[in-house]
Amino acid sequence: MSEAKYHGRKSEAYWDTVKLEQVTEWSVVLNLATVDASVMHATKTGKSRAAGFKGGTASVNCYLEGDNAIDEGTKAVLELLRDGTNASKGYKGTAICTSVEDGAEIDGVETVTYNFQFNGEITNVVTEGI
Repeated sequence: MSEAKYHGRKSEAYWDTVKLEQVTEWSVVLNLATVDASVMHATKTGKSRAAGFKGGTASVNCYLEGDNAIDEGTKAVLELLRDGTNASKGYKGTAICTSVEDGAEIDGVETVTYNFQFNGEITNVVTEGI
């Protein structure tokens, strides 16, 4: 078994060049749409699929101090880094904030979850923040 390369405690998230504070976790889902490219007379082995557009979603969870840092409906560059203390893999792209979920527990601190839909190209980045 190999040793884990990244630990979540060093991860960082940036929204329009501003570092989001007290990030507890983030996740990215990359997807690729496919289209039916079958030709009825060409094969009897089943449907053929062709690659379509790439896309993705992301969510960022933070402890909340004060007001929300992002409003739903806003659009900016979102950058998510696995390890903000040195060059590390992450994701970067223009995104739209699709929802903001606030929460509180009786024995915990107030939290916020920001959900995003990427709009355009999503790149794998090696950087130290924006």
